[in-house]
Amino acid sequence: MNVLLEKYRKKAVEEGMEKGQNRLALLVGRLLEEGQMDDLKRVSYDEDYRAKLLKEFGL
Repeated sequence: MNVLLEKYRKKAVEEGMEKGQNRLALLVGRLLEEGQMDDLKRVSYDEDYRAKLLKEFGL
């Protein structure tokens, strides 16, 4: 693969990972603020539920 394309692909992946981590951190913060410990536990392993709550919180 072209070196320049690989560089941009790697950067895009890193930015995507960072964005995802930030969204998850915001969700965790919101759940903690609201004392929703059961939901906090569930989002750690249930991808569908995590996506639902991210959407619900507008994250």
